[in-house]
Amino acid sequence: MSKDAEKTVLSLPEVKACRIFYQGDELEQIYVSADISATSPTERLQSIKSLVRSIVGVLALEHDWNIDYRKVKIVDSLETEPSSSSLEPVEQPNSRIRIMAAYIRYLPEPKVSVELGLNDSTYAGHAPYNAAEPARSAVEAFLEAFNPMDLGQASLIFVNQLPESLSHSRLVIVKLRLIDANNQETELLGIAESKQDLMLCTVRACLSALNRKIAWYR
Repeated sequence: MSKDAEKTVLSLPEVKACRIFYQGDELEQIYVSADISATSPTERLQSIKSLVRSIVGVLALEHDWNIDYRKVKIVDSLETEPSSSSLEPVEQPNSRIRIMAAYIRYLPEPKVSVELGLNDSTYAGHAPYNAAEPARSAVEAFLEAFNPMDLGQASLIFVNQLPESLSHSRLVIVKLRLIDANNQETELLGIAESKQDLMLCTVRACLSALNRKIAWYR
């Protein structure tokens, strides 16, 4: 049933991808990646609201689903094309950030270590490991590695972990704020699903957000 509903959402012209998750028999979240051009915060908000209404409406019409609109999350919908006068588009296929390592180092004290690769360079970041908020610790280490790359300055808005269930493996959702060299601010949402350890899954979520944006630039 969920696969049929996903196909229905994918039929909307703006939608690029859709995943529906359940907690037991109850619908938990609908994540939608959409191609929405936005030139201002007001237009961006209106476009997102319009798409959410369309998703709720088409699922009600085609599948008789009565969905709380707050369960619909629009992922990575806010990118706009960069100005050619300010930043050059990427041509090299290896100009995306890659994960080299993501792990907890316990001695002499618990720390999260993240190593990222970009072209021929490696960048490392470290953050104290907080057992109460392990995903946040991983994001902090990631940001320490990412920010020296001269691709912009990123900061954390929120990170949330959904435990493994019958419908999905471990799921991490991260929202980051990226300020580029022209002081243009963008909020990017990333998601990663993995049966691997939480540190790696969190870093993958960060990259799922940022790589869509920074891959445009050298």
